[in-house]
Amino acid sequence: MTYEKFRQEIERILTEQCRPVTWNEIRANSTKLNQKAPYHVYVQKLQGDIGLVRFKHNQRTVWALRDWFEAGKFRELLPEKLRLTILALQAGYALAANEYGELKRVYPLDAGLRTWDVIEAGIADYFPEADRRPDSIELEPDETDCVRTVDSWEDRIRIAEKVAESGEFLHTDAWRGKTLGVTKPRFRCFYFYDAHCQFFCDQNVCLGHDVEVTDGGAGLEITGDKVYFVLEAAERARGEFIWQKKQVEWFITAEISLTDPRQRRLL
Repeated sequence: MTYEKFRQEIERILTEQCRPVTWNEIRANSTKLNQKAPYHVYVQKLQGDIGLVRFKHNQRTVWALRDWFEAGKFRELLPEKLRLTILALQAGYALAANEYGELKRVYPLDAGLRTWDVIEAGIADYFPEADRRPDSIELEPDETDCVRTVDSWEDRIRIAEKVAESGEFLHTDAWRGKTLGVTKPRFRCFYFYDAHCQFFCDQNVCLGHDVEVTDGGAGLEITGDKVYFVLEAAERARGEFIWQKKQVEWFITAEISLTDPRQRRLL
């Protein structure tokens, strides 16, 4: 099934049901969705495309539309706390992965937290008015606890691989509203120069990307066998005409560099 048909079917069912539903309920109301589990990349696209929101309710994952919550519906069903793994720390916020392997921008954070800390945080607003980007969540300032730290390389690689995605979002505007992404440079081939980075993503059509690096790349340290770039989107006016349509540009805000202990090395 193509993404467009998948999107239309999911949007139709959610609109008809007009309430949060599980994947099994979605399948039961469709003659076209036969897969046992949805394709992860398609689900990622739906977050920005139709405003898909997934969360746990009564120990089950339910699917809903962001518009419902912004209209004041079903907010009582949203979880009061989330468990997140911090992948990158920035000034005033962190980029963290939830249990579905989705990257979220969370703020504010307690001082003293580090990369790879697993936190359990109270939610102040799932859809903050001050930051309407679909990947942003506002936390309760005094309700963040560090549960543990992911220490093993194997666990870190597993988390990074779950969050990493196709570089398609760098080539198309189909990912409407998406402002965060994690991707691996192809062949571990990349080049840093003058606060920029050149690399190839995994797309066959990729002729190379040349993107800015936050803070000129200060603090970036590539030491591991496996490298992942964490990217954020920024809208900037292009061209000489101020009325020209804005285009989304991506910049590298952090990198994840890991060493696979199972990788054989030549001595």
